[in-house]
Amino acid sequence: MTDPRPYFERPKTEQLDQSASEWQTFSALPPATSLPPVQAEQSARVPQDEETLPKLAPWGKRVGAFALDFGLGLGVSYLAQGLASLVGADAAAVDMTGYIAFFATWLVNRGYFQSRPAGQSLGKWLLNLKTLDPETEASPHLVRSLAREGVLSLFILTAALLVPLAADGLFAFFDKEKRQSIHDRAGRTLVVESEQGYHLDEKVLRLLQEILEGEATEDVKLAARDLLRKAQRNEAVRGLSSQLGRLRQDVGRNTRSLRQQTSKQVKSWLASLKEKLDNW
Repeated sequence: MTDPRPYFERPKTEQLDQSASEWQTFSALPPATSLPPVQAEQSARVPQDEETLPKLAPWGKRVGAFALDFGLGLGVSYLAQGLASLVGADAAAVDMTGYIAFFATWLVNRGYFQSRPAGQSLGKWLLNLKTLDPETEASPHLVRSLAREGVLSLFILTAALLVPLAADGLFAFFDKEKRQSIHDRAGRTLVVESEQGYHLDEKVLRLLQEILEGEATEDVKLAARDLLRKAQRNEAVRGLSSQLGRLRQDVGRNTRSLRQQTSKQVKSWLASLKEKLDNW
């Protein structure tokens, strides 16, 4: 009977040698761990790119920069009104001169200078802020800057000044991602922190800290304590203090009695009104 297998069966030793050579061939390939971790590098680069983005301006600095720019406009306005009155203009012309001077200063300071490469008005320069175009990551174009400040000028021009400004600020308050107010959206801008500026807030805090930690503060504290001790030994001051205490007690008693009487009158008025409504 013939062998049904059509091929020659190799010895087992030859098969083992071939398996070993194949294993050596596969082992020559680089391990999977030695491949460059492309995804790991990309994920590691994302936080670094986010760190390079400018930080949004805090609320205190934004309000402070607005107040400084507003004060500059008011100062120029009052100066222009004074000059107009000296020339002999009537009241209507003096008021119109003040309005024109204020808004001209506002548009030049916040409209033109914020479109410059620094992107800063006077108030923003003092507090290290700048206006940024998020599309180009640079200062906004002059048209955008003027549109931004034109909307804000309309808010200031209204009779109810605080109402539109409060609405503008609330609009930015509820925008947690970009903190864009209405005039920011009109100009498509962001207000961010800047390294360029005067650092006015830091210098004021440092000055106050030096004053509080200086020798003059200790002298003021000692003088205040000495004055308080002398006042406590004075009979007139003690009499005045006792009189103020009695007056406070009398005011408290009168307030309680007035509250009780008012409550009784309101109850009686409500009862009579209810009775009239029932009978009607």
